Amino acid sequence: MIYAEEGKEQERFIDFAENALGILARERYSDFLAVFDSSRLTEQDLCLALRYLDETRPTVKIDDPVLLKNRLQRIDFLAYTDGRGYCMDYDLTTDGEPNDLTVQIEFLKNDNGYFVELDDLHTL
Repeated sequence: MIYAEEGKEQERFIDFAENALGILARERYSDFLAVFDSSRLTEQDLCLALRYLDETRPTVKIDDPVLLKNRLQRIDFLAYTDGRGYCMDYDLTTDGEPNDLTVQIEFLKNDNGYFVELDDLHTL
């Protein structure tokens, strides 16, 4: 669970996602999954997604967005119309260039904070 000041949710959630992606960039897959309250993906699913669902391909090395000088990530951030929270699509990069992978995260209101679910990592 994470907490975000009202009106600053987007900033807080992007920071959360970028810190998590820094862990993923270091190829610490189980640690990456552990930062989420829930995940639809297993470590095996995550590794397969980073190979574009082809076990014969090498794992794609993604950038740590915090360390990038030229930030080219596309981030779509939307509030659910029913007020239950937010969702984010965060496009990933390799060597500073888009790599066709997107991570999807949900931030669902829970008491005073937000329950964070890794929804998917896939090719768009």
